[in-house]
Amino acid sequence: MEPLEARAHYEAWLAAGRHGDMAWLASPRNRQRRSDPHRILPGIASVVCVALCHQPQQDQAMHRRTGRIARYALGTDYHAIMGEKLGALVAETRALLPGARVLEYSDTGAILERGWAERAGLGWIGKHSGLLSQTLGSWLVLGELLIDRALEPDVPLALEHCGTCHRCIDACPTAAIVAPYQLDARRCISYLTIEHRGAIPIALRPAIGDWVFGCDLCQEACPWNRFAPPARDVRLHARRLEGWSLERFLSLDEAGFQALFAGSPIRRARRAGFLRNVCVALGNRGDAAAIPALATTLTRDAEPLVRAHAAWALGELGRAAGAGTEARAAAGAALRGAASEASSEVHGEVAMAIARLGEPAPATVRS
Repeated sequence: MEPLEARAHYEAWLAAGRHGDMAWLASPRNRQRRSDPHRILPGIASVVCVALCHQPQQDQAMHRRTGRIARYALGTDYHAIMGEKLGALVAETRALLPGARVLEYSDTGAILERGWAERAGLGWIGKHSGLLSQTLGSWLVLGELLIDRALEPDVPLALEHCGTCHRCIDACPTAAIVAPYQLDARRCISYLTIEHRGAIPIALRPAIGDWVFGCDLCQEACPWNRFAPPARDVRLHARRLEGWSLERFLSLDEAGFQALFAGSPIRRARRAGFLRNVCVALGNRGDAAAIPALATTLTRDAEPLVRAHAAWALGELGRAAGAGTEARAAAGAALRGAASEASSEVHGEVAMAIARLGEPAPATVRS
């Protein structure tokens, strides 16, 4: 097999540090395996690429309750569904090619998935750096079979079909698409709300809006998604999370988080990361009704990361346009009550939030 053109793009992406905290992507073993799939399957001769469509529709009423969640994460974890379907395809392949060695992948190993999918003719790489299909749009996930038998290859598309369109670039509120086909994960809402484990950079928090897991804005802006079909597998359709809201999410302990999101991709963010995102969403929504829940989180949550973002959100709600005197006072009282916070991370956020309200800074952190 000819080497993928995507290898050079990937190495340049790593060299620019655009992978952020995802250090495993830059490990020597990972880079070697992405560069040379023979290190994964000696004797590999073919890569079979498949796509699985997830649900393109949204439930706006649910999003008003729960904040926004990337479409692919609203149903059952696609890794399990894709794995099931690939398993059946592996069995068929082995029946057709007795003795063949076959490995399956679904975002589960060091494979340049989009590069192979483009080579196989499934679509082209869009300016947002995702795979685009003329018939499926981009509401899809990818899977692969690695086989040690030569198969007749499909022909890649002769050219990409983004043309002069730059709607995806314009739609990104954090300017993560730094140039056509170049994504800086460190600014991407999906990265910040899922893979990033620490505090979300303060300068980027307002632009995150009410996304609590992932982001679809660049795909929503893409005109090719007008043709996206619905998900055939009902397990990929959205769970409604009846009875849940952003404020109620803040009450989740570890066991509750694991139970609520069992079988969901949302577990990838972990409880602390997810509730961090919830706090940011509440701060950005500007609804003073969230102040009591955030105040409780600031004083009681076990995770400094969550408490720190609750402090930021309280500061935002206290100074929000239209915030009344009572809301401002309640936010300020909650913040002053946490002024003796032992965590330097939380204490710093409390101090900055109080300053945004125009009040005196709290005492220094206790020892």
